[in-house]
Amino acid sequence: MTDKELETILNAIKYVPDESERDEATRLILKAASESITLERLKAITAKEEKKADFKRVGADKFIRFTKQEINSMPDYLRKLFTINDKIVTYRVTKDGYYQARYRRDGYCIEVASKDFNTMKRKFIDKFAEVERERLNHKYPVFKELIDEWLKIKRRTVKESTYKSYYDIIYTHVVPRFGHLHVNEITRKDVQDFLFGLTDQGKMRTAQKLKVLMTAMFEVICDDYDIKSPMRKIVLSHYEVKKGNAFTKAEEKRIVDFCTRNTQYIAHSGLLLLLYTGMRVGEIKSMQYDGKYITCESEKTRKGYAAVIRKIPVSPMLKKVLHLIDFRQAKEVSTFTIRDALKRIFPDRHIHELRYTFITRAKECV
Repeated sequence: MTDKELETILNAIKYVPDESERDEATRLILKAASESITLERLKAITAKEEKKADFKRVGADKFIRFTKQEINSMPDYLRKLFTINDKIVTYRVTKDGYYQARYRRDGYCIEVASKDFNTMKRKFIDKFAEVERERLNHKYPVFKELIDEWLKIKRRTVKESTYKSYYDIIYTHVVPRFGHLHVNEITRKDVQDFLFGLTDQGKMRTAQKLKVLMTAMFEVICDDYDIKSPMRKIVLSHYEVKKGNAFTKAEEKRIVDFCTRNTQYIAHSGLLLLLYTGMRVGEIKSMQYDGKYITCESEKTRKGYAAVIRKIPVSPMLKKVLHLIDFRQAKEVSTFTIRDALKRIFPDRHIHELRYTFITRAKECV
């Protein structure tokens, strides 16, 4: 049997569908031919055939077919690329047994490999999603950068105390959740779930404040970058602000008795002034007393506007405790110290309720 004849037979055997039958036929043919060819020539012919087989089995491009479920599991922006633009992805099997997928066109350069075919498909989807996300986001800034810009502007237009309250609530809640995202990635659902999470924790007031602040931020961002605001159609359940209640006359007497017995507490002067002047706790530091009137700068004066001066007469009730009040000490004591003093008398009451009490007593005199 000549080399050419043997090679022709071996080529024909490749088309036998059953692999075991194909191997057996090859063995028998080679056995029959062994008498007419040398061992070295046989090795050369079989090596040539194996190389041809490997060429067709290893390294040949094939197409990845993504199932409907796999396409549906992709992000929206990626799903559209595969369903509308019909991205065709090829793969091959390397000599080391790796499935290797490549996609190098349309500006993409993606290559992944794995010894498991399904793992390779998943890695390709993840890598494609990562690259496509970067392509979509490159023209949009990270949300934290715009938050900082917004806060810089607010610092120049609102009072320092207001700015600090904005900064604290935004950096406590918004930045950890959304700060790392590009502004085009933040969706209405993300924000809605975020705010509902706060209300589920009983933080209704915080959720309402953040809704207002984030709406203001995205009004600027959406105008600058031509994107839809994720704050559109955000809903929250109604929240009734707790304003507190005036102290009863019996409770008022307890406050006066406490201050009378505990003049060593530096906060007692501040407590009595808040109770009988209606000042807000933040207004005490600007207070002046000329022997007839107490004046102070309204805490509600907006930055850039002329200060609003309140002129408060000394009422008959205030005259009764005037000898207990040290005005200098009241101006120097901290807000927290005054709050702590009230908590010693009424642990569940708020310092702003002293103002409600003064207003209530004034109305009773009308």
